[in-house]
Amino acid sequence: MEHLQHFGLAQDPFSNESDLRLYFESATHRDAQRRVERGLRQHKGLTLLTGEGGMGKTLLARRILDGLEEEIFEATLLVMLPGAADAMGIFQRFARQLGAEEPARDRGGVLGQIYEHLAIVREDGRHAVLIVDDAQVMSPQVFAELGGLLSLEYEDRRLMSMLLVGSPELDRQIQNDASLFPRVDVRVRIRPLDMHGAAAYLMHRLKVAHARPDLIPPASLEALYKFGRGRPRLLNTLADNALFEAYLAGRFSIEPGDIERAAADLGIGFEAEGEARRNSGVSTASIARHAAPSATLPSAPVVANAPISEASFDLGSELELTEELPESAWTTPSAPEFDVDAIGPARPAAAGPSELDGLFVELIEE
Repeated sequence: MEHLQHFGLAQDPFSNESDLRLYFESATHRDAQRRVERGLRQHKGLTLLTGEGGMGKTLLARRILDGLEEEIFEATLLVMLPGAADAMGIFQRFARQLGAEEPARDRGGVLGQIYEHLAIVREDGRHAVLIVDDAQVMSPQVFAELGGLLSLEYEDRRLMSMLLVGSPELDRQIQNDASLFPRVDVRVRIRPLDMHGAAAYLMHRLKVAHARPDLIPPASLEALYKFGRGRPRLLNTLADNALFEAYLAGRFSIEPGDIERAAADLGIGFEAEGEARRNSGVSTASIARHAAPSATLPSAPVVANAPISEASFDLGSELELTEELPESAWTTPSAPEFDVDAIGPARPAAAGPSELDGLFVELIEE
């Protein structure tokens, strides 16, 4: 793309594609992954991973899948599509992933195939894991039938573990299901990034793309956090559109005004300070105690990214990027207060050093 060439970029640093090379292991991602993997490695029955849209649930699920060793696990990822999440379809897809060449067309037959192949996995000394993404689109009837797989046993041991990934609606659905709710062994909720995490995430994206770190100066990082609400997918979308605005203006870095224009075009306002603080789980103490003048680094050489190996899974929809951490575990510096008079685009303060100056220097020196 011409605008990427303008900035000397070989790839889009703000793509929302499912590229694990762009994965950023924030404290929230790391905590969620450890909690989920603990459940799977201890052969727990049902684990839930939930969060608002754009928080990185799917990319995290794929990372978890890739981290399950083939010599220990038989892991499968199925993505649910609205209108196509019927029980028979799910059973047939699962049976095929387990090794059934021709899944049976009747319920009893396909369940028999699933049991047979799960028993083979157990005899091989491995444990089967089924990861279901976008699980909230399933009906209560499908939940009930899918939950029945957790009752399958071989030699008095559970044959498989299940990880359901979805929006907060998934939590509500499980709570209303009398058969599944008691089976939940691990529950993990991904929350938005705080300002420090959002800035580190964006700088990581620039580093992976071999972009100049001053492409997003501190004031623009602050504006992106304000409008992006700590959600990586929204941060990517805003930064991508703001990058194009800077290109049209003939500049080589993103200004706060570019982000405001992008947010206005996308119909995105910023959250009030109190709401943003509740979402991120941090206080409003300023991170400016480490403030220092921003630095400009020479552009790094552009190199092509090496391809990544693919695990075997059934992936039927676009993957999303993003993050979380239990409120009690937040230790990152807190978000600054924003003066918000109304929801909608507003001009940032024109004078004075940015509260992210110090953080900016720390990140580019890493």
